[in-house]
Amino acid sequence: MRSLLITLLLAFSITALANVASAVEGLNYSDEISTSLKPRINEFLWQSYETDLSLYSIANSDLNNDGVNEYILKRKKCNVQDGLCTHLILAETKDSIVLLSNIRARNLMVGATSTYKINDLLAFKFEINDYNFDIYIWSPTQKMYILKTE
Repeated sequence: MRSLLITLLLAFSITALANVASAVEGLNYSDEISTSLKPRINEFLWQSYETDLSLYSIANSDLNNDGVNEYILKRKKCNVQDGLCTHLILAETKDSIVLLSNIRARNLMVGATSTYKINDLLAFKFEINDYNFDIYIWSPTQKMYILKTE
């Protein structure tokens, strides 16, 4: 009986270790960016949306694990009626700033999964339900994040 209990306990421990939970990464929107990058992003925002960087909070995240951060800009003032904010996902190239996606959500997080070795993004739209979110995945053909369809 004792050896059966030890065997079951050992089997359970091995199974539990094989299924370690992975967590999503929250974004810190108080990140600073370099002073040389600010005018480049500001110029991109003005040319694309006729707005400027002062209206956004910034988070840095290395979405493709290449050692270079991408930038997630979140509108400081969100839509009061639905609580959704515009999130711009930007990357810096040698010559320009590139838009990787434009996502409307209450909250955006970096997922624990990836598509084409680029981290998925989780877009939460409801204040009280943490399990109801859209998944945005990388599309190599469109060269941007797109909504994952089942």
